[in-house]
Amino acid sequence: MDYLIQLLMSGLMIGGIYALIALGIVLIYKASSIFNLAVGPLVALGTFISWWLLVALELPLPLAIVGLIIVAIICSLAIERYLMRPLIGQPILSAVMITIALMVMVSGFITLLWPGVTRKFPEILPSGVIHLGNIVIPTESLIGLAVCLLGFGIFIAFFQWTKMGLAMRATAEDQQLAQSGGIKVTTMVAIAWSVAIITSFIGGILLGGLHGVNLGAISALGFKAFPAVMIGGMESVAGALIGGLLIGLLESLGIGYLDTLVGGGMADVIPFIILLLILIVKPYGMFGFERIERV
Repeated sequence: MDYLIQLLMSGLMIGGIYALIALGIVLIYKASSIFNLAVGPLVALGTFISWWLLVALELPLPLAIVGLIIVAIICSLAIERYLMRPLIGQPILSAVMITIALMVMVSGFITLLWPGVTRKFPEILPSGVIHLGNIVIPTESLIGLAVCLLGFGIFIAFFQWTKMGLAMRATAEDQQLAQSGGIKVTTMVAIAWSVAIITSFIGGILLGGLHGVNLGAISALGFKAFPAVMIGGMESVAGALIGGLLIGLLESLGIGYLDTLVGGGMADVIPFIILLLILIVKPYGMFGFERIERV
């Protein structure tokens, strides 16, 4: 029983990071109906920029976080202005292909600036463990989960109780109607991209502390936000949280109970098996909206 509880705790802590990254995917989809396929390399970009600010430039953590947010905003504004805005009114496939191109561009950019082997991410969170009976909880992972839940809480408060949040909700419901009401849709889409990239960068910091600074490994972990989005529903913020936690739990249980039977690797397989099952059984997710279109 203690082993099961240990696995569940580990799953919740990594699932919180998946949920935070999934939040960014949901926001972009709600604001512009574009599914961001570049999320994995964007998460890795956050890891590498954080490492560069903290290690190469030797900035204190508060300044590094401010710098990271500034870079995230600049990136989001450039993506919205020069990649997404010209595609307004164009077939949705064009926008999807742009995100694939963005994925390759960001990966190439990282390889160009930071070539070589895996780098060690600095210890920015308190290390140690908390003992609950026979259950051991790493302090770093627990703080990471708290950061993810705090990020969700801040966003939900912003989304529900601020004027700009109301404008974003209106844009997500109907862009044409929002624009007729005086809302600048391009600004709302830019804000959605800003929040999405900031959440990706935060996820990159937390994953870098757990898995090191490696493009392939961090990108692969970032892509696990896709199953989280599909479980919860592509238009549901609460679904992103629930989906991320579920993916973390199922991944942890797979590692604990199935890795010894199949020789390992279940952590990389289970999330995408769940993704396939969800697409077959309930493609709109648990909290998504089933849209009926007349032909």
